[in-house]
Amino acid sequence: MNWRGSLLTVALMVAAAVTLFWLFQRQIAGPSPAFYLPSEILPALEQSLEDQKRLAALDPEDETAYRERFDELETTVGRLRILEHNRARLVLRYELVLLGLLAASVALATVYLAVRHSRYRPRLARVQAALAKLATGTGPVEIGDRGRDPVGRIARMIETASVDIARDRRRLRAMRNLSRWQEAAKRHAHEMRTPLSGARLSLDRLQAWADRVEPEGRKELGTALEGLGFELERLGRFTEEFASFARLRPPELVRQDLGSLVAEFVDTYEGAWPNLRFELGDSEGIDVEIDRDMIRQVLANLCDNSSKALSGESGVVRFELDEHGTEARLLVSDSGPGIPATFRDRLFEPYATTRGPGQGMGLGLAISLKILLDHGGDLELVTSSSEGTAFALSLPLAATARVTGR
Repeated sequence: MNWRGSLLTVALMVAAAVTLFWLFQRQIAGPSPAFYLPSEILPALEQSLEDQKRLAALDPEDETAYRERFDELETTVGRLRILEHNRARLVLRYELVLLGLLAASVALATVYLAVRHSRYRPRLARVQAALAKLATGTGPVEIGDRGRDPVGRIARMIETASVDIARDRRRLRAMRNLSRWQEAAKRHAHEMRTPLSGARLSLDRLQAWADRVEPEGRKELGTALEGLGFELERLGRFTEEFASFARLRPPELVRQDLGSLVAEFVDTYEGAWPNLRFELGDSEGIDVEIDRDMIRQVLANLCDNSSKALSGESGVVRFELDEHGTEARLLVSDSGPGIPATFRDRLFEPYATTRGPGQGMGLGLAISLKILLDHGGDLELVTSSSEGTAFALSLPLAATARVTGR
C-alpha cells in the first residue's frame, strides 16, 4: 500500500472513531456526572430553608445560628440554580473539550504514522534493491539497516541469508568446476599411460642395447638414457597425480571428535617437515562425521604448502578449532610469506601453482577443496599477508553432517 492509501485509511479510521465517540457520549453515556443535578436536591434544600425559619421562630436564643445556616443554604441553592440554568452549555463545553482531546490524540497518531511511513520508504527501497541484487546471483548483499523494528529485522535476515546463498552458490560452482576437471584428468591420465608404458619399454631395450656399444660411446649414451629415464619418471608422477585427482573417492563418514583427530595429526606429523613447528590451540570435543584419512590428507596438503612457501626457513603452523552455528571450524594458519594477491582468485583451481616447472601440478588445494565439499563443508582462504596465511576448514556438526559428493 502506498502512502496515499495509508493516509486515506488513517483518515477514515479517525472519522469513524470521532463519530463513535460522539454517539457514545451523547446517546449512551449522557452528560458528565459533574454537571448532573438530581431533581430532588433543590426541593430538599428549599425545604431546609423553611425549616431554618421555623427553628429560628421556635428558638429565639439561637436565632443567629439558624440565620447563618439559612444564609449558607440560600447561597448553595443559588449556585445550584445557576448550574441548573447553565448545565446544557457546560455539558456542551465538556463534550467539546473531550472531543478536542480525542481529535488531538488521533492527529498525533496520524502524524506519527505518516512520519514512520516516510522513513520506511527509503528503507524498504534498500531492502527491495538488495533482494533484486540477490536474485541476479550477486554475492552477499549489505543493507546496513540495524533497526529493531520489523524492517530492520527483515534486512538483517536478508543479509544473513545472502551470505549463505552466496556461499552455497560458490560451493556449487566449485563442485561443477572440479567435476569437469576430474573428467579431463581422467581422460588425460588414460591417454598418457599407454604411450608412457611404451616409452618405458623402449627405454629398457635401449639400456639393454647400451651394453653392446663400444666403451668410448657407452658413457655418453648412458647419460642420455639416464636423463630420458628421469623425464619419463617425472611424467609418470604427473600421470599418477592426474589419476589420483580423477579417481578421488567419496568420503566414508564416521562420527568422531575433530579435536582429537587434529591432536593426533600434530603428534604424528611433528618433524615430518623439518622447517615447521606445530601449535595446537583449543581443541574441545566437537563431534563431526568425517572420513578420517581424507581430512588428514587435507591437513597434510596445507602443511606441505606452508613448508614449501617458507623456502627452507623455519615457521609455525597453528591449529585452532571452534564452533560456528551448525558447523565446526578449523583454522589452519602459518607464518609464511603469504600468497600473491594476483593469484588468490585462482587459488583452488586445478593445476594453478606459483611454483616452477617440475615442482608440482597445483592439485593439492583443488583436491582439498573437493574433499571438504564432498563432506558438505568448505575450504576458504581467510587471510594472507606478509605475516602469514590462514585457511578455514568448515565441517557440519555430527547432527547435521551430510555427504554431497557423488
